[in-house]
Amino acid sequence: MATRRSTGTRPEVVRCPYCGEDYSVTYKRCPFCDGKPAPESSFEDDPPAEGRRSGGKRLVSNTRGGGYGGGGWGPLRIVGTVVSLGLIVAAVWIVVSVVSPLVNRGSSLNSDQPSSPPVTSSSAAPTGSPDSSASPAPTGGVEPTRSPEPSGTIPASQTATSFTLNRKDFTLSQAGDVWNLGPAFLPAGSTGTLTWNSSKPEVATVSDSGIVTAVAPGVATITATMAGGYTQECIVRCTWTGASSGGSGSAAATLTPSHSDVTLYKAGESFRFRVSGTDSTPVWSTSNSGVASVDGSGTVTAVSKGTCNVTATVDGQTFTCIVRCNF
Repeated sequence: MATRRSTGTRPEVVRCPYCGEDYSVTYKRCPFCDGKPAPESSFEDDPPAEGRRSGGKRLVSNTRGGGYGGGGWGPLRIVGTVVSLGLIVAAVWIVVSVVSPLVNRGSSLNSDQPSSPPVTSSSAAPTGSPDSSASPAPTGGVEPTRSPEPSGTIPASQTATSFTLNRKDFTLSQAGDVWNLGPAFLPAGSTGTLTWNSSKPEVATVSDSGIVTAVAPGVATITATMAGGYTQECIVRCTWTGASSGGSGSAAATLTPSHSDVTLYKAGESFRFRVSGTDSTPVWSTSNSGVASVDGSGTVTAVSKGTCNVTATVDGQTFTCIVRCNF
């Protein structure tokens, strides 16, 4: 049976005969052990503390409020547990939705960088001069890149990189007619060396300076090649028939001028103005010798920029050729 004792001004307390704890008399039974004896395994020995008498035994766990041990699931404990679980879920969500994509992105960037191919010592090329006849065929399936070989030796005096001709296509109307193709080197003021060639020398020939001379009816191609391989071509058409046998002053004779309109592109460039269909010698004249001159054989030469008329008079007929000097 519980014994009462007075504690002065404090309310009376009762000591539980089962657990040895003091509790207020306002309780009907011990709040610590509920007024019931517990098995010996449910108690633990309390060593006596200084200034305190040795009492009974204390329950390891208490099912009532204010006791010792784990206690029950009160509202605060439930709220704390829920908050803790919420924080854990939030942390997992952040890791999955934010951190994981960043990690995966970094891994993909590293995987996209090309790795350097391994270098094997067996495929290294010798450092000596290569011998094309003794070089083994490549085993990797890729042909080595070869530098293009120059098509010719470029002289040190050549500064031009290209050139143009003053004609791409022209016609000569009589055997012996000439035309100077007059190459112009680029860039302006540069120099170069050209080699001339005619595809049909029996139709038209060409000199080392680019002067074309008609030989017989037909078509020939004149090719100019600059040291280094740059080329330009011009078509020459030689079209005429044999001279009439009517002689000088023959009314039946058909006279044909070799040119009617010619453009010259630099001073000194020339061509031959002739009249076919007669054995007579024409008389040539120029309307402006300061622009273009003409000699007794019909050779017209550019003098300065401008336009003039060169005429040939023969057998009572006069033929005019317009000469344009554009330079």
